[in-house]
Amino acid sequence: MNIKSNQQFNFNRNHQGFSLLEVTIGLVILGLLLTLFTGIFQLLSETEKEKFERVGIYKVQKALNTFLAVNMFLPCPDTDNDGSENRDADASCTDREGYLPYKDLGINGVDAWGNPYYYRVNQQAENVTYITDVCSSASVMGNGGVKSGADGAGDLRLCPDSNIYYCGGTGSCNSVCSPASCIELDPRTNDQLPPYFHLATPPYGSLAGSYNLQIYPQSDTAYDGSDGDPFGGPLGNGTVAVALSWGANGDQTYRYNDAVNSCVVGTAAELENCDDDRVFVDIKTGEGRDFITWVTVNQAKMALIYNGEFR
Repeated sequence: MNIKSNQQFNFNRNHQGFSLLEVTIGLVILGLLLTLFTGIFQLLSETEKEKFERVGIYKVQKALNTFLAVNMFLPCPDTDNDGSENRDADASCTDREGYLPYKDLGINGVDAWGNPYYYRVNQQAENVTYITDVCSSASVMGNGGVKSGADGAGDLRLCPDSNIYYCGGTGSCNSVCSPASCIELDPRTNDQLPPYFHLATPPYGSLAGSYNLQIYPQSDTAYDGSDGDPFGGPLGNGTVAVALSWGANGDQTYRYNDAVNSCVVGTAAELENCDDDRVFVDIKTGEGRDFITWVTVNQAKMALIYNGEFR
């Protein structure tokens, strides 16, 4: 009897289960493993989304170029998020920044993370004087409106000696045109249809356009050309429009939002992309990676050439 009792006692001791400490340790280990695998899964998921977004931003670039080539102007920003550009009664852009007018472009309006694309244009596009001025970079946005003055400083002129077009007042044109004087040659009429820009529209040569956007490489640090970076300076010279996705953390960073119309979080470069100035950074790597594309005045001029509208 005693032997049997001892055997039963030993059996029960060996199968009494886990202690509270052992259960706690097990739960902690399980939690760490779940956290680890969740992080790995999110990393892999974001990597796939980044691959997807590289295609997405390329489609945005193609859509902007196609729209420009077909219509001979770029769309204004969408300020009410209905997918279409917003213009005032005089045909000027309602605002310099907003959402991408995806319906006008015929593409998806959100990035790989489901956030709307941001769209920014030359700020002078808010003024009909400039979108109808052949000597203003903002004229790439022009799709209607009465031209700016019969003999304004921005009118197009032709030097008969060299057969070269010039933008600027008669005096500045005559200074490089001799012996003959420059001829005022603004081919637009008061009922002008696009294009409102020309091969002589700035920037060209050493003549820079006004209020164009500037795109800096990620390797730059000051984003103002002052840090001596051999690759510094604007990447897109004469940029008139920028489309942007703030990537994985776009829902926290996105500036153009009625509830939070400001930069919220992000790296220094990322914050530079959402502070409503003319400077942008092409962020290709890192946690705060953005996806950006842009259109320059030279791209617009190429559309003129392809369509034979440069006369």
